[in-house]
Amino acid sequence: MNFLIKMIEYKIFYIFVLWFNVSIALEYIELNCNFSRYILNYFKHNEKYLLKLEEEKSNILIGDLQIYGRAIQSHGEIVIAMLEALRSEDWRDYPSSLMNVNLYLNNVSGSVEMSFKNKNGKFDDSNRILNLLEGFLMIHKAIVKRLEYFVLSTCFDISFEEVFTNCPDFNKEKDYRIKFLPDIVEKLKNRLSINDLQLNDERLKLKHSEVFRILKLAIKSDSRWDFHPKKLLYYDLMMGLQKFDERNLISGVQYRKIPEVKDCWAVNVIDYFKFSPLTYKCPDDSYVTLFDVFRYMKYNFNTKQLQGYQELVLASTIRPILLVVRMYISFLKRINDFCNSKWYNKNKNNLDQIRISLTEIGTAIIKQIEYFNKQFIIQKLPKTFLNNICNDIRNIVGKDISQSYRTLDCIMLSTKTFFSNNILNSYCGIIMNYRITHFNNIVQLYNIFSRRVSEMSTYLIELDKYKESLNSMNKTRNIFSFYFRKSSDDIFNPYSIMMNRLCSPDIYNEIYNMETTESFNDETSRINTVNQYTVDNEKQTDIQNIEDLSELNISMPKYMVDYILFI
Repeated sequence: MNFLIKMIEYKIFYIFVLWFNVSIALEYIELNCNFSRYILNYFKHNEKYLLKLEEEKSNILIGDLQIYGRAIQSHGEIVIAMLEALRSEDWRDYPSSLMNVNLYLNNVSGSVEMSFKNKNGKFDDSNRILNLLEGFLMIHKAIVKRLEYFVLSTCFDISFEEVFTNCPDFNKEKDYRIKFLPDIVEKLKNRLSINDLQLNDERLKLKHSEVFRILKLAIKSDSRWDFHPKKLLYYDLMMGLQKFDERNLISGVQYRKIPEVKDCWAVNVIDYFKFSPLTYKCPDDSYVTLFDVFRYMKYNFNTKQLQGYQELVLASTIRPILLVVRMYISFLKRINDFCNSKWYNKNKNNLDQIRISLTEIGTAIIKQIEYFNKQFIIQKLPKTFLNNICNDIRNIVGKDISQSYRTLDCIMLSTKTFFSNNILNSYCGIIMNYRITHFNNIVQLYNIFSRRVSEMSTYLIELDKYKESLNSMNKTRNIFSFYFRKSSDDIFNPYSIMMNRLCSPDIYNEIYNMETTESFNDETSRINTVNQYTVDNEKQTDIQNIEDLSELNISMPKYMVDYILFI
C-alpha cells in the first residue's frame, strides 16, 4: 500500500514538473516573440528615414548617414536587456534574431558604419558616401528579413501584447528627413526605459504589460552586460586588456598578428591560447589561428557563427594543457624505449633520477589540470573529460610504464580526438617524434619538457586575470556539446573565400592602401587545408550546415567579404 501511495505521489510530482517546464518554455517563447516583434517594428520604423536617405542619395552628406547610425543605436542597451530577460540555465542557443541585432548595434568599435563593396566586388574609396549607404541598407535588409522570418515561423500562435510591440511614430508631421530621427528614437527609448516625464500617456498604456514589467527588471540588472559583444567575443582576453581605438588603423588593430617569440619560446604564455593554430593553412603555408578567427568575428553579426567561435575559444583554452599531457606521455614512452635499449645499463643511475623527477612532474600536471578545471570550466562535458585525464595520469604516475601502455595509448587517443574534432592542430614540438639514441638526448628533452610544464603554471596565472571574462560568457549559454567542429566549421564556409580573408595581413589595405601589399583574389588564390577538402566536399558541407531552408534566402552578409568597418 505504501509503495502504491509513493508511486502515485511520484506520478503527481512528475506531471507537475512536466507542466512547470512546459509553462516556462511557453513563457520564454512568448517573451522572445514579443521582443523580436518590437525590434522588427523598431527597424521598420527607422526604415522610412533610411529610404529617404536612399531617395536623396545624390545630395546627402556623410554626416547625414552618421546621424542615422548613431540614432538607431539608441536601442542597443534595450536589446541587451531583452537578452538578459531571456537568460536561461538551459539555454543552448542564443535567440538568433535578437542576438544578430545586438552584435550589430553594440559591436566592439561602437560604430554601425560599415562600408559596402562596389558592383565589381571590390572595396574602394571612390564613393565613400554611396558605399556607406549601401552598407546600412544591406545589413538593415538582412536583419529585417531574419526578424520577419522568426516572427512568422515561430510566433504564429503567440498572443502578442500589442501595447508593447507596436512602435509608435512620434513624428507627427510625417517628415522623415534624417534631422528629425535622433529626437524621435530618443522618445522611443525613453518610452521603454521610463526616463522622460513627458511620456505619461505611453507609460499608462504600458502599465499592465507583463512583457514590459519583465524588461524593466532586466534593465535594472547589472548582469545584463554579460551580453555585450565585447564579453561574448572575449575581447579583453584576445586584446590583452589593452585599450584600442578600433577605427585607428595606424595602431595596427586590424592587422593579422603572430605571437612574439624569443629563442623558439613564446614571450607571452597566453599566446599559446590566443594563437592556437587550427588545422587549416593559409596560402603562405602558415596556419590559421584563433586570433585570425577573432579578427573576423569582431564585426560578424551572425549568431550561429558567434556560437561556433565561442566553442572554439573554449577548446583553445584547454589546448595548452592537453599539449603538455601529450608531451608527458610521449616522454614516458621514449624513456621506456631507451630502457629497453643497449644504452640503458650505462646510464641507469642518472636515468632513475629523471624518472623520479617525472613522477613529481606528473603530479604537478594533475594539479594544473584540476586548478584549470575548477577555475575556468563550468560546462559539464569538458569538466568530465579533464577529470578522466587526471584519473588516467594518476594511474601511471610512478608505475612501470611497460605495464601502463594501454592507459598511455588511451590518453593519446582521447587528446588527439579532442584536437581533431575541434579543428585544432595537435603538434606539440620535437618530443612527439624525437628518436632517443643517447642519454644526453633525454636530458635535452627533459629540460625542454620541464620548462614547458613550468610555463603552464604561468599560463594559469595569466589566464586567471581573465577569469571574469571567461565565466561571464559561459553563463550566457550552456554549451552541451564537447566536440564543436560542426558549429565552428560554419565560420569557414565557403572555404576558399574565407581562408583568404582570414589570412589577409590587412583587409583594409584594399580600400585605404595603407601598405603596398596586394590584395587577395578570392577566385585564384591557392588554398591548402590539412583536411584536403575537394570542391564537391565543400559544397556538400555548405548544404549540411544550413539548419533550415530559410537561410538559403536570408543569409547574413559576411564581415571582410561583403563589408568592412567604415573608417
